[in-house]
Amino acid sequence: MSEQPNKGTSGGPQLGNLLTVVGWIAIGAVSLATVLVVLGTVVVLPFSRDVAVGLGLALGGGVGGVARLFRASEGVESADQTMTVDVDTVGPTAPEPADLFDGHPDPVLYYADEGHGTVVRAANDAFGETFDVPVERIEGTPLSEALLVAGEETVDAEAVTAGGLDRIVDCETTAGTERFRLRTIGNGETGYLLYTPQT
Repeated sequence: MSEQPNKGTSGGPQLGNLLTVVGWIAIGAVSLATVLVVLGTVVVLPFSRDVAVGLGLALGGGVGGVARLFRASEGVESADQTMTVDVDTVGPTAPEPADLFDGHPDPVLYYADEGHGTVVRAANDAFGETFDVPVERIEGTPLSEALLVAGEETVDAEAVTAGGLDRIVDCETTAGTERFRLRTIGNGETGYLLYTPQT
């Protein structure tokens, strides 16, 4: 028996669903009543034939109704399990304050932790001129690749982001190898790396 909702113009889907439920109840009632009557002819039941028919109709109708509910729930699709995530559309952190960055005569890098590692967010013009690096191309570079320390001294990105860095190092510049005092100013997630020439 196929269960298709009645989508005709007379009655709509509600009437079709009601008729389907009534049909299941009737099928269950008649089936259990027939079973009890047949069972009463084979085995002596502790109640009369009229009680067997009534009991069969009542219990069978309930079983038919419950069976209809189970069949209806099989066809129901589960609710959509997707999740909407609000994404912050604010761009990367910009250097602040600008007068300490752009107007500074010595090379300066501004770095920030972007969640997948610390990267250079900006470099001032003095950095580009001193190290012959296009400042617009260094943005987004991992900090570890932008340190430009030469010689035996080493400085890694972890030492920079830990804060409190203050070292004298050699760096390759457009004029050759020069000594710089490397210092950090920042809060751990963002900060400045200052290259002060030691002449």
